[in-house]
Amino acid sequence: MSTTPLLIKCRIEEVPAIGGMIIGSLETNLADFTGYSPDYSPAYLTTIKGDLTTIEGLINPKQLTAELKVITGRIYTNQAALRPKLDFLEGYINRATGLTINKKDFGISAVRTKNNNGDIEGVVSALGFLLTNVGNNMAALTAKGFTAAQNTALTTIQSQLKNDNVAQNTKLNERNNKVVANYGKINAFWLKLTDICDAGKRIYKHTINANKVDDFTMAVLKRRVNQERTNTKFTGNITSGTTPLKGAKIELLPLAGGRRRTATSKLNGEFLIASLLEGEYLVNVTAAGKAPQTINITITKGQASVHDFNLV
Repeated sequence: MSTTPLLIKCRIEEVPAIGGMIIGSLETNLADFTGYSPDYSPAYLTTIKGDLTTIEGLINPKQLTAELKVITGRIYTNQAALRPKLDFLEGYINRATGLTINKKDFGISAVRTKNNNGDIEGVVSALGFLLTNVGNNMAALTAKGFTAAQNTALTTIQSQLKNDNVAQNTKLNERNNKVVANYGKINAFWLKLTDICDAGKRIYKHTINANKVDDFTMAVLKRRVNQERTNTKFTGNITSGTTPLKGAKIELLPLAGGRRRTATSKLNGEFLIASLLEGEYLVNVTAAGKAPQTINITITKGQASVHDFNLV
């Protein structure tokens, strides 16, 4: 664990974006900077561009992220597969007689809630409790149609979710540890950025180009990043045939790990999920009495990704 304090004055994921803005402004105005000090030479620009590439690689490692997306995709697939299996098992529990435990205490509700909330550790634990109760009442359940194959399928999902949850946490920790171990590099990069900002404000403060001071003011740059995130959104319309569909649930699941986002379609069928991080997502769209739809999308920074759904 690094004992080096992090000097940055923004969220860690914002460093590449803020750095890119500052370096872009430096490149555009390099002649003014060189005129101010020979420290800001073409060679310096080349070096700090390389620094930015290094920092981007630390904060958003491509290989690790690609591996994480595969694991997360499997988790989402098993979460989706679990839902109908729970519905069938619940039906058998409700039909069965002579059970050793009250039907409401079997554990179906707990598994369903954890699964819907994306709490994978909770799903694994709750499934273990449920499967124990199923095993203790197998004869009563099979008498109503539940099969050994269905029980095996649930056990397999639990095992796969458990293994993938461990693998996902390992990758997330590896990504975090890579950042922590390189606080020194991130700090050195941040100090270069603040130095460029200091020079930029001194160069332009008392000139006809005083508006350029904003390009070198951290508070302004952070607002620009936040505005860009606000503009990074997923929107569209949901219909059933030609009729707008109210109340459909849109679930946005980041494949690289992170917070699950949801929305519900309005009376006119419109939905909106704003302030997203760029990247690849799995989208699940469901509505009562309609066949669900699942697609993969890529969210681009600063843009609105639009997709319409027709559920039948």
